[in-house]
Amino acid sequence: MYTGATRIDEVGYEYEWDLNGVSNNSSASVVSGVVPIGPGTSPLTHKIMCIPKGSCSSFYISAPNVTREVVRLVVDDNSTSWENATYSNVTVNETLSFTTVYALAMDNVTYRKVTWRAPYDGFGSASDNQTTNMGSCTVGGLCNEQTQDLFDLELRTPAKYKMTYDRFPDVFMPTISNSRIGWNFGYTNIGDGSWELQYLLQDYNYNEHFYDLDSAYGVIESVPKDGCELSFNITPTAPVESYTVKKNSIQLENLPEIN
Repeated sequence: MYTGATRIDEVGYEYEWDLNGVSNNSSASVVSGVVPIGPGTSPLTHKIMCIPKGSCSSFYISAPNVTREVVRLVVDDNSTSWENATYSNVTVNETLSFTTVYALAMDNVTYRKVTWRAPYDGFGSASDNQTTNMGSCTVGGLCNEQTQDLFDLELRTPAKYKMTYDRFPDVFMPTISNSRIGWNFGYTNIGDGSWELQYLLQDYNYNEHFYDLDSAYGVIESVPKDGCELSFNITPTAPVESYTVKKNSIQLENLPEIN
């Protein structure tokens, strides 16, 4: 985790995190802690933890919720036009924004590698917290079986990757841009055409940086069981060595749609 992306004043703050073991649709904390940010602290944090082999785990992290008083120049209420507007200094409470880069992996599978922005600001990808599922999860252990199914994606990148150009020699790349491996999972048909509703899961929510070569990446999520037709789509030219999609631990083969 790299917190140097956040500009902090003299006061320090903390990210709180909790690693839980998940079974029978309930969870219990295995280990928890904080990541301090601010003056005198390293912007880089690296932690290695051992958990029971073959278990399902859920990592939860929350960002600081901090407000401070600041003075802003605002337009007076009696102003009738922008050309003749008058302004006054007003003291307001402003919520601090935080940005950090972090990655999560278990047993050589990377489950998240993102730039996380907090807190939730009403739009964009910012959020107050994030939860990442990892390991060997089952629908009975992680989901509410009455209303949810288990989605499980794992893909592997090739050991070598080259970019091909029309007028230049092929170039072997040390990594793969995340823009080259695009995928989404969501509703096949949606009446109002809303993309927010159509896509339940998308690649950039789990990796918005680069993919390492000869590496495994995974996504495990509970998704609605509402009788609608769902589908998984991946860029046809995506440079992946292989990938598997499972529904409730059953691998789907040659099925473009998940019902």
